[in-house]
Amino acid sequence: MRRWLFCAGVACTSQAAPATAADAAPEAAVDAGTLLVQAAEASRTRNYQGVVIYRGDERFEVLRVQHRYKDDSERERMVSLTGDPRQLLRIDNRLISITPKGRSISAERPSLKGFLAQLTVERVEQLKAHYEFRSEGEGRIAGRPCNGVSVRPKDKYRYGYEVWTDQETRLPLKISLTGPRREVLEQVMFTEVAYPKSIPDEAFETEVDIRKFNLITRNLPKLDDVPAADPHGEPQVTLGKLPPGFKVVMHDDRLLADGSGNVEHLLLSDGLSSISVFSTVRSQEAKGVNGPSHIGAVQAYGTVVGSFHVTIVGEVPGAAIKMIGDNLRVPIPGQDGAASAPAVGAERPPAQDIAAPSTTATPR
Repeated sequence: MRRWLFCAGVACTSQAAPATAADAAPEAAVDAGTLLVQAAEASRTRNYQGVVIYRGDERFEVLRVQHRYKDDSERERMVSLTGDPRQLLRIDNRLISITPKGRSISAERPSLKGFLAQLTVERVEQLKAHYEFRSEGEGRIAGRPCNGVSVRPKDKYRYGYEVWTDQETRLPLKISLTGPRREVLEQVMFTEVAYPKSIPDEAFETEVDIRKFNLITRNLPKLDDVPAADPHGEPQVTLGKLPPGFKVVMHDDRLLADGSGNVEHLLLSDGLSSISVFSTVRSQEAKGVNGPSHIGAVQAYGTVVGSFHVTIVGEVPGAAIKMIGDNLRVPIPGQDGAASAPAVGAERPPAQDIAAPSTTATPR
């Protein structure tokens, strides 16, 4: 599912981007930050369809995507053309994934889904404290001339990005997640793209027998939506120290897929990268991540804090995940202050596959 939401980053929401950005005329030298804001707006307001390939985690996937903007509302549908039959449907900020039953897939796994989400000129200026924006010249993707932009981190707590946008429409046709040496960790790219004037409603209807599939529905978070009064109250686990620039942008509480209890989810973001912190009451039978692990670019860190098992997952370098995991706290009943998280042993090797928490139930 992480791979699916990475691809969805090509067409994510951008509620506050300039209304005219998508129609801006191509220029010889466009400011890198401005180009990304235009790409975010084009992702939201352009009609487009085509074939997308994903590569990463030693995997390769091909997907068909259709996106429509009509009456100030977005619809997007992605269908796998390889591997297990899967679909993803997005209606504005509501995301519905359709996956085969029996598959342990979490809709909460982090990804590049938020890379272009809600980018504005103001946010780009804020991000310059932690990232450097550079133009990468011209190139050609899916047979169309493009402009490239790189986003390079200034510290060890975040990855970089490279984006190539259609010179005519500003739609991002290629997005890469890059490591410390600018090596490509993940990549999504159009191989075919078209811009129809209209796309019928039928294009967003699924033809599968949904009785044989799991439907996972959730709302995508808005990075600036942090309510003054959190309806879920104080988090059960306190974050003692965060990487520079990261803050809590969402606090959610939902039922575990097996109905055995609740899992609390804190979403952290620096405005570009995101980290999820899952905590649930520890069970003797439950098995989860213990210590550091990773799958490709996704890093995870598991630990026990008081009576809770906590799993931290993010498409960020391991240093960011470890900082959070080593500084978790839980309140001590009847006392002020908090208890320190215990040291995590290296019972499991760093290259071990991630056993992500089961959070596939529909949010309550």
